[in-house]
Amino acid sequence: MDTRILPPEFHSKLAELKKALDDEYITEKGFEKEKNALLEKYKQYTSVENNVIDSRINDLSISDYGRTSSDNGNNLQNFYAKNGDINLHQAYRSEDIGNNNPLHNLYSNNGEISYPLNQDIPIFGRTNHHRYSSQLVMPPLHTNVHSHTRTHSVDAIDTSNRRTFLTSRKTDSLQMNGSNLNISATPPMPPPLDPNSSRWGSNSSPLAPGYMPVQPQQNYHSSPIGYGSGVHRPMVGRPRPPLPPPPPYNNPYSNNGMYGAVPRPVPGSHAIRPQPRPQYIRPPFNGDIPMPGRAQQLINEELDMGVGRPNYEATRFQDDNESIRSTKSYYGFKLDGSTSQTIPNDERFLKPEDIPERNSGNRFSLYNNQINSDPLEDLENFDPSLSKLAGRQFMPFEPREIPFKVTEHLSNFSNIASILQYRSNNTPKKKAFIAVDQKGREIGDFTWEKLNSKAEKMGQIIIRDSGLMIGERVALIYRKNEILDFLTALYGCFYAGVVAVPINAVEKFDELLFILESSSAKLVLTTNNNYKVFTQDLSKQQKELPKTVLWWKTDDFGSLKKGERIGRFNSTELAYIEYTKSPNSELKGVVISHKTILAQCKVMSGSVVDHKYRKQVSEGSNGVTTWTQNTLLTYLEPRQQVGLLLGALWGVYSGNLTIFLASLGPDTPGVWINCVSNYQVTIALADYPGLNPVVTSFKNDQNSTQHTKFNKKDTSNLRSLRMLLIDTLTIDPMINEIIAEKFLTPLGVKYPLDVITPLISLPEHGGMILSFGDLLGVQGLDDRNEGERGIKEFLLSREGLKENKIIIWSGEGGRHKDKRFIKVGAFGFVMPEATIAVVDPETRALCLPDTVGEIWVDSPSLSGGFWNLPKHTESIFHARPIFVPPDTSKPEYFEQEFLRTGLLGTLINGQLVVFGLYEHRIRQFIEVKHVEAPKRLKVVNRGDDDNEDGNSSNEVEEEKKLDRWKYHYTLDLETTAKRMVEGVSECIAIEIYINEQSFTVLIAETNFSLERLPELGDNIFGAIESIHGLKLFCVSLCQSGSLPRFWKNGKKLLNSMLCKKAFEFGKLNVMHVRMNAVNTVIDLPIGEDVITGVWGPSSSTARQELTKELSVIRRPQVTRVENPQEVIDERTGTNMLKFRSIIDVLLWRCQAMPEEEAYKTIDKNGKEMKVLTWKKLSIKIATITNYLQKKGCKAGDHAVLIFQHGLDFVASVYACMILGIVAIPMNKIENERINEDIPSLCGIIDDFKVSYILINTESESIFKGRTIQNLLKGNAQNKSSGGSPSGSIVSINGLPPLINVSKAPAFKKTLKEANYSMQEEWLNQNWAAIVMCYFSADQRRYCVRFGHDNLLSLCKVQKETCRLTSNRALLCSVRSFMGVGFVHTFLIGIYLGTLTMMITPYDFSTNPLIWFETLSQYKIKDTYATFPMLQHAMTAFENLDYRSFSLQHLKNLMIPIETRPDPNLYKKIVKTFTENRLDSIVVNYVYSHIANPIITARSYMCIEPVELYLDLKSLRRGIVKIVNPDEPFAILLHDSGIVPVSTQVAIVHPETRRPCHTNELGEIWVSSDANAKSSYGSSDPLERAKFSATIEGGVDQRLYLRTGDLGFLHTVRRPVRDNGALVEFQCLFFLGPIAETFEVNGLMHFPVDIELTVERCHSLSYPGLIPPNGCVVFQANDDTVCTVEVRSVEGILNLVPCIISSILDEHQFIIDVIVFISNGNLPKSRLGEKQRAKVMDSWLRGTLQALHVHYVKPLKARPKIIPKFPQSKSSNS
Repeated sequence: MDTRILPPEFHSKLAELKKALDDEYITEKGFEKEKNALLEKYKQYTSVENNVIDSRINDLSISDYGRTSSDNGNNLQNFYAKNGDINLHQAYRSEDIGNNNPLHNLYSNNGEISYPLNQDIPIFGRTNHHRYSSQLVMPPLHTNVHSHTRTHSVDAIDTSNRRTFLTSRKTDSLQMNGSNLNISATPPMPPPLDPNSSRWGSNSSPLAPGYMPVQPQQNYHSSPIGYGSGVHRPMVGRPRPPLPPPPPYNNPYSNNGMYGAVPRPVPGSHAIRPQPRPQYIRPPFNGDIPMPGRAQQLINEELDMGVGRPNYEATRFQDDNESIRSTKSYYGFKLDGSTSQTIPNDERFLKPEDIPERNSGNRFSLYNNQINSDPLEDLENFDPSLSKLAGRQFMPFEPREIPFKVTEHLSNFSNIASILQYRSNNTPKKKAFIAVDQKGREIGDFTWEKLNSKAEKMGQIIIRDSGLMIGERVALIYRKNEILDFLTALYGCFYAGVVAVPINAVEKFDELLFILESSSAKLVLTTNNNYKVFTQDLSKQQKELPKTVLWWKTDDFGSLKKGERIGRFNSTELAYIEYTKSPNSELKGVVISHKTILAQCKVMSGSVVDHKYRKQVSEGSNGVTTWTQNTLLTYLEPRQQVGLLLGALWGVYSGNLTIFLASLGPDTPGVWINCVSNYQVTIALADYPGLNPVVTSFKNDQNSTQHTKFNKKDTSNLRSLRMLLIDTLTIDPMINEIIAEKFLTPLGVKYPLDVITPLISLPEHGGMILSFGDLLGVQGLDDRNEGERGIKEFLLSREGLKENKIIIWSGEGGRHKDKRFIKVGAFGFVMPEATIAVVDPETRALCLPDTVGEIWVDSPSLSGGFWNLPKHTESIFHARPIFVPPDTSKPEYFEQEFLRTGLLGTLINGQLVVFGLYEHRIRQFIEVKHVEAPKRLKVVNRGDDDNEDGNSSNEVEEEKKLDRWKYHYTLDLETTAKRMVEGVSECIAIEIYINEQSFTVLIAETNFSLERLPELGDNIFGAIESIHGLKLFCVSLCQSGSLPRFWKNGKKLLNSMLCKKAFEFGKLNVMHVRMNAVNTVIDLPIGEDVITGVWGPSSSTARQELTKELSVIRRPQVTRVENPQEVIDERTGTNMLKFRSIIDVLLWRCQAMPEEEAYKTIDKNGKEMKVLTWKKLSIKIATITNYLQKKGCKAGDHAVLIFQHGLDFVASVYACMILGIVAIPMNKIENERINEDIPSLCGIIDDFKVSYILINTESESIFKGRTIQNLLKGNAQNKSSGGSPSGSIVSINGLPPLINVSKAPAFKKTLKEANYSMQEEWLNQNWAAIVMCYFSADQRRYCVRFGHDNLLSLCKVQKETCRLTSNRALLCSVRSFMGVGFVHTFLIGIYLGTLTMMITPYDFSTNPLIWFETLSQYKIKDTYATFPMLQHAMTAFENLDYRSFSLQHLKNLMIPIETRPDPNLYKKIVKTFTENRLDSIVVNYVYSHIANPIITARSYMCIEPVELYLDLKSLRRGIVKIVNPDEPFAILLHDSGIVPVSTQVAIVHPETRRPCHTNELGEIWVSSDANAKSSYGSSDPLERAKFSATIEGGVDQRLYLRTGDLGFLHTVRRPVRDNGALVEFQCLFFLGPIAETFEVNGLMHFPVDIELTVERCHSLSYPGLIPPNGCVVFQANDDTVCTVEVRSVEGILNLVPCIISSILDEHQFIIDVIVFISNGNLPKSRLGEKQRAKVMDSWLRGTLQALHVHYVKPLKARPKIIPKFPQSKSSNS
């Protein structure tokens, strides 16, 4: 799928995912999973059926009509750029600029144009213009052949009570029937025309030399089966500016265009392009070509239905994802009205009777007649519980009719443009529109004649010179103060028969591109000033205009000349497409037809007729109203939604005088009042935010001349005002009272409550007016008498509303101040001709009479649907509620279709009450409590079966089943916080979903100082809980003006969805955060035994029962490989099992192959430095042995060996073994880690009574350094003050004697010649050959003892497991003092008799490339490496070309792991070295332990690591449950391999010591002759017991090593190698040490999982704020503490709720304390491992340098002693 054509939201989210992948916060599989989820979400923008996505339209010109196509590129070079913002402020009037912030909306409501470019979007490649071809070609069918579209004549259908729905038809196949094909080989190209030239208005235009009119001779028949004859001819017109051709075979105008189905030209007209496109020869259609599957299916379905084959047969060839389009078809018509042949009028349009109509309620919708509509849900799939609603549902409210005729003289007009012509002809000189700036000055006006003349002129120009087809889209880009130019362009499009696309709701440049591309707009109309400033800013901001669109400056188009008329104009059914944003800021286009406009204007006109005019109708002789026009004043956005409807459209329909006031006009004191008074305004359109400064300024200074006088003679008043329409979502009764008493009454309004008229519209659905307090009323319910109308207000029970019940107070008195009640206002009855239903949004069933639900509406005034989103259109605009008939009690779909408004509300006595959007409802999960309803309450909207109490018997039964969900509305919560809590200026309440529970978060703005913020947070919590009974989860206090806002009508208003995203992503400017997780989170999981934990008897018994459900066969988890009978040396055939020590093997090798190479060192440049043959190796060992004897070293002494990786190290180890000295190899001391290394060394010296320290010259230089000397002196003083251990040998410097083996005198004899050999005593089981010391990341020491038999067993295991032979060299580098590194450096090369190559760790760190080149040069087959080693190499290779070496000969790269394998790191290694021919099966884990370096290994398994996804919830209980990869919060594990020879592994319960069965987690026990004998230097009996453990109740009484690690065994079957034979593996999965786990509520947690959650919780907000491995979680004093390292102080308060929420959601417990520390203060080891013990120790001591400490538990629940932290701030919850 080509993702480039998806909307900008997709690319933004995809970029965030890629960033997370690059930062290794998610795996590649996780990235693919999230990417596929995004594609699934946005696939509606693609063609689902054909799965063909056209690429972005490429070569188009931006023309000012003053240049030809040849110079477009030169004039546009300054537009090309990379990124930045486009700010067009400087060219605008100061009065229209309310804020200089460059992040204003494009053409925002205060009249500005601004494009904030916050992110780049992909700008796709452009292709060159296609050259002419001499081949005889045929135009592609998608531009020249169109199928018929179902239409109906305007005159044939009564539009008075029909809702028009628009849809288009497009063909699935490219089929044609025609043989007349005569196309020129080189079609001519007309020259461009300058619209601003003197020839612009002329009737003729000369052609340039060599050009001719574009008129290819074509005659195509559109009916593929021979029914009907749709004849198409090109437009015959004047030359026009060229539209460059799109790329070949990827045409954006085709059926499978961008964003699903890009709208094709309206059938009946086709584009004539000046430049030909690559086309192909097509044979005549013979009727036998098979149609695509979907098209054939539709034809077959139609034939099966007996519909027959009318002329509109071809309309059936369509895609399920076709867009909503105009349904009127003008076959043979071009914009200029010419036709290719005469078509009878009665054949141009389909008749309604030709179409099998589907019942669609009170409207006629062509969409309902589609055979390919999705089938309705089967009745048997309905929820059976819905049957309880039978006979009790509140049926849809029947539509009201207008009881008199409204504007009967306009009923014959089919579109709004023809009404404009009517106004121009009848009242040409009457004022129609006036534009007023923010200071009250007129900046322009239109009479009806002037507007019509300019609009007709523009329509002529579009028809004549645009090259557009009827129904194609034209974008309109005008500022708000250019509203008169906008009106000209809008009606000019109506006259030209093109579809207008007003663009003013975008905030980013990529949103502009999205609108242009999704609507396929080919022409943009704007002003010269707009275009100039726009292009200049684009050039500065490194952006370029889309080249697919022509840009016309309409300033100088002029008006029609005297006597010049447009004549018959082309009008499509579709008028314009309005792009609006949903609450989550997603752009959607809504199609508006002319019938929709006329229907809305008609009911609006009837709704504002006074009672006295209605009386005239009833008393009049002809029953026709003598219509009186209104004067309307509006400052709302006039280019979209209700502002466009009531301003530009209703003004023309009703003949009103419309005054457009600048958005900032209400902010200027007195301007709004003076405008109403000056123009005698009868209807004013406003909103609450705009009226606020008007009312406030008047209240503060009523006597100001700005308010009282608009000129020197007259006094301002509002007596003429009949209606103050307030566009709002909910009614605020308190504000209405203030407006009435403090504003309208002092200004002379007689009935202020009648004048205040709240109005609710549907901004996301075309701006349809849903309801307002109209003047019609309903007889018997509301007669709407003058002075008595007002706003109906009700007192509702809060407790009832929490349960979705409508219970009103019927008593007298001011009970509205009681916190048990909420005062709400009703908008009034729904608009005439509209049907309304209240539906449960979850079940889609009609609600009960007394229930809050979603408002669904059906009306002729509704839009046809979304543009290019057919599935959204079907589900939202054509929803059918579920109705349960009382006779059958079986749910079924209601026959009428509705629009889902997303509004939550109800009907009280027929009047609409709205509580907010669906997103504004908050669910609260509570414990069951019985709440008594207040007395004297009644239920409204009583059903027919209700008893006198208003409750049926069924309802009483339902009340007994108390719901655990309570509902609150964010608008109510916000009102409480702002009015009841001092210091809250603005706030937003949002709902977040964590751990399958809903929580409420209140984000508030305040100007309080930091010291007062904790008290303010407590006050907010208290106010919300006391009034609403709701416990907030979190309160975030931010600086005033910092919350995300959006532009609406010139004001920046808070946006709940943007605030929610900012909160979840941690992007708020938080000054204080107050959490209440302890009191709001309920139903947290708890283990079976909180006291004994997950390993207690109760938990173990429950775990066994649960695992029985996961596995049919439950076996003990044991796996083993037997001991080999012999291990043969390939060169000599000797059985290696006969040797008793590695010294015996060494002596044998030196004698058998004395001159062969044994060891070789390589420097950082790849040069061979030292080479030792077996003989020289023997001499070197003998030299050091002799030197140690002379120094007095004897058997049983302990010696610490501190060397750099090299030959001296090897020789010294063997010298110690020959003399019986207990060798303790240690890593070289590093100057950077002296504070850790010296204390560790001194501890070993003291504990083991070390006699000597063996070093070489390089190590000696380190010991003689001043830093170490000072440290040793301090250590010696500490010892002397505390007393030295008895018997310890301490030198003057505090260390045992140093023996520098580099100073050993020359010794010429070999070991055999010097008679050096092993003594029998040294070979017994109790003798220590080697003591290996392992230091954890926290510098905790673990020492184990290896005997000579253990060393030989390690060699045996390595050789047999890895199939090692002597014909391949070995390479060793790092960690040679322990584990696998020790085996490869000292043992295995001698055991095999092969060459061992050595590279020092220092040389590797300097030049990692040399290690890989050595592998390649010597064709090494087996080697080892560590993860830190490979990470260092990959980091060093980022800026190097590392592809010079090949790793094809490497078959086994062993990576020892002592922690859980990291799948992401494995994949990164494989990906990095793939180009070096590294096979993915070569990288193998080796599960290593200090007591056994090779417990399991993946070597030569010949398969990639086995991936398992485990359920985290089950794992916390010790259960291994394998789930799918897409399971939320599943953890990914890689196996650690299988057991080698002579090894048995069992998974054992750590407490009962019984084997764990299948699907159980347990401790890893190992039985192997390669295990260390015991721990060393410890007298703890528990330590000794770890090396001789036995399984309880088992027949096998072998001894095991207890590793202290948790894991499990899992059997898998995989095909191996080329033959694909299935091989069964019993793999070990290692999870982590038991010592690092901790328990919360009786459940076990691994810190690494929680730390990973914390480290990635900020990845979408502040990437990089928490560095990798920047979190440590531990448990101390019964508190779970999360320590977080941050790179910046900014944003850490945002992290508090993010961290708490992430841990709660993923791990289901509440963290107790969050500690933030600065970057670099988190203790880590030399390998970058976290030192958890050091962090915990610093926390307990109070020495942790904290930036901020947040206690989640309340202080009263915490211990009395709390650690003190320097330079820290604490926030308590």
